[in-house]
Amino acid sequence: MRIAWLLLALAGCGASGPPVGPNLVGPEPPARGPPTMPLSAEARAMLESVERPFREPGTVTARLGEEVAVGNVRVRPIAILEDTRCPIDLDCVHGGTLRLRVEVSGIGETEIRLWQPLPIPGAAPLRLVAVAPPRWHQPLTGVDQNAPPRFAFRRVGPD
Repeated sequence: MRIAWLLLALAGCGASGPPVGPNLVGPEPPARGPPTMPLSAEARAMLESVERPFREPGTVTARLGEEVAVGNVRVRPIAILEDTRCPIDLDCVHGGTLRLRVEVSGIGETEIRLWQPLPIPGAAPLRLVAVAPPRWHQPLTGVDQNAPPRFAFRRVGPD
């Protein structure tokens, strides 16, 4: 009887070892993200609505730290101070805002807000007309949420 108990105990100990299966010592297999799926027509339309202002005549695009000429005024985005834009995939009561610290020739460092004209002494006002990438509530697969921001500037009225 003692031998039966001993065999039973030894049999139970054998099952408590590491599971049999893939090599547990070697490197991990490469992580596979979710499969990329083609964007829906609705998602493509949303992205197009964000990109359209960047292609309009008279619009100049800059990234943080990049100085560009918008007409006869030089602009350099320095830092995003506030970004409360409504996610592109939601319907919001208020569209939110984006406040951007910029350096503008003839003015120095100042703040500009999305769609609000910035008066330029002796010239047409400057306007921040678009920011990309958009904010998302449910990010899409295949859309880079961490892309560096781009800012579209345009002059308002004649120089």
